[in-house]
Amino acid sequence: MGDDAAHPTTLDGRRLQHNLYGVITVTLNSFNLTDGGALERIVQVIPQTERKEIKMCDNHHALSRRDFIKLVAMGAGGALLASCKRGSRLTDVTSSTSSPPAVPTFPAGATANLILTNGKVMTVDASDTIVQAVAISGDKILATGTDEAIRALSTPGAQEIDLQGRTVTPGLIDPHLHFRAVGLNNTYYVPFILPDVKDVASLQYALADAIKGKQPGEWIMGYYMILADKSIPTKEDLDPVSPDNPVFIMHIGGHWGTANSVALQIADVTASTPSPQGGIIEKKDGEPSGVFYNHRAMDVVRRFAPPITSDMIKQSILETQTLMASVGVTTFHDNNIRALEDLRAYQELSQAGKLFLRNDLYLTLEWPSDLEKVDQVEQIDDGVTRFRGFKFLIDGQGPTAHCYKPHNGVEWRLTTWDPKMFKDTIRRLHDTGLQICVHCIGDAAADLVLEAYEAAMNANPRSDPRHRLEHAILTTTKATQKMKDLGVVVSTQPAFIYLFGEAWNYLFGAERMERIMVTKEWMQSGVHVAIGSDAPSTPFYQPQATLAGAMTRYTFKQNTIGADQTFTFNEALRAHTYEGAYSGHQENVKGTLEAGKLADMVVWASDPSLLSPEELFSSTVDLTLVGGKIVFRRT
Repeated sequence: MGDDAAHPTTLDGRRLQHNLYGVITVTLNSFNLTDGGALERIVQVIPQTERKEIKMCDNHHALSRRDFIKLVAMGAGGALLASCKRGSRLTDVTSSTSSPPAVPTFPAGATANLILTNGKVMTVDASDTIVQAVAISGDKILATGTDEAIRALSTPGAQEIDLQGRTVTPGLIDPHLHFRAVGLNNTYYVPFILPDVKDVASLQYALADAIKGKQPGEWIMGYYMILADKSIPTKEDLDPVSPDNPVFIMHIGGHWGTANSVALQIADVTASTPSPQGGIIEKKDGEPSGVFYNHRAMDVVRRFAPPITSDMIKQSILETQTLMASVGVTTFHDNNIRALEDLRAYQELSQAGKLFLRNDLYLTLEWPSDLEKVDQVEQIDDGVTRFRGFKFLIDGQGPTAHCYKPHNGVEWRLTTWDPKMFKDTIRRLHDTGLQICVHCIGDAAADLVLEAYEAAMNANPRSDPRHRLEHAILTTTKATQKMKDLGVVVSTQPAFIYLFGEAWNYLFGAERMERIMVTKEWMQSGVHVAIGSDAPSTPFYQPQATLAGAMTRYTFKQNTIGADQTFTFNEALRAHTYEGAYSGHQENVKGTLEAGKLADMVVWASDPSLLSPEELFSSTVDLTLVGGKIVFRRT
């Protein structure tokens, strides 16, 4: 097989991040989960543009967007906007992005420069057509069909790849992961994870080892996965081995973390420090325990830690790109970018020709003050990198899931944004013409987001905004119909069930377990469902694990949560290809192997449609192509 790669990468064997795959099941299965106390110990691991003016209504003067942002931040924006006429909106920061681009067409007589023959090509078109071969002209698919028909389209000297019976699918699209953070988990952050760290004692040993060679006052930023003997470490667990160094260790899911006493001193967190809106600074006997829930609380400490530099971000992006290409990912959505500098890192790499995986980027608005960033976003859409819109988090992970009824976590009534301010802000961002994604775990959180979307869409009935719910772990039956009516896309992550499913029964109770990640219900109701990894919030960055998880819904104890919600392989593949493209308004240009669409595809080592879920989980790909160029070849 020839190599027509502009950005070839090779990996010897399967690269496994943090070497987790061989140990996670064994280690988790060693925990006793038959009693409430043990369940409580793991319940905490549950996941998870130049300024312009707006034309206000007749009874208000013109108000700049930045002035509006300030009003919203002070809680006054809602009252002001409520008295305006329906047509008032922010000036668009970009041309409309709601309508998907048309499917490209070829001129008469077009020929192929690359053909793949003698294989099983799963097109994932509307009929799930399977053909022998595919012809590529430039960066797009010219045709699919029989070997004879495809060879007749090739030019003299065209490259031919003999598939030797192997299976080809569209490239996998991950619609939700923290792409640049994957590499940071081996550089900026110190991993305190399985199998080396499994309890408080081994955490202390590993932390002491990490501090060796550090000067007093140097920060240790780390993350852990699970401790068998304690749900979340406190400052008392970290202090004995870190008397001179500030330490902040975050759970791998990214929604809570623990600081030692030195870090608390630096951040001036004391008994009188209040919890910020949408976060919890935990107190025990009136004193801070060192534990912080949700990003707003963790930011109280993290703003004192060393900054993550642009060079670090760029290096992480490039390393993660190689990793994801090796498992068949051709497009990803990074929808938790908090810093404008991180957006610029992607844009600069793309403009320098160093990115070959297609990517959609979303700016996260964690604090009301983050709204000032909206005016500063540099728009980009160069065929590889696209700025797509905005991301919010309306609740935390399981322990702080916003629900209608109490649960056994830390707090069930907490929203990260004031609900009215949240709805006002969603309305204004909807008016930009861009897409909005919102993280929601609890059922009350999902409904709040849907209410906000509905109000914004009624006030400004834009065509096909395709706003999204991210995760949607627990939802109501009424929410399913509302998703369908509003055209809201669900982007969810089946691997959460494997990792955290055993704890959800304890957290939510048996009755609510019937409403956990109801993927089949959504799909059969006409809701578009895209599936992805949420790496590194889960260790399973590879789409093979996502596909297998959607098919089985197994927990690590091999119990099935919602057997009636499982996908077939074809359904899972569609959710990870076509629906991933749909979630970004790109279904007319990628996500299936059809004439005129981008030649993004994967050649599998084994036919994934014939593998058991267990075999699929460990399966590999031989080639990954983006725009007709080989970007990964297994050696």
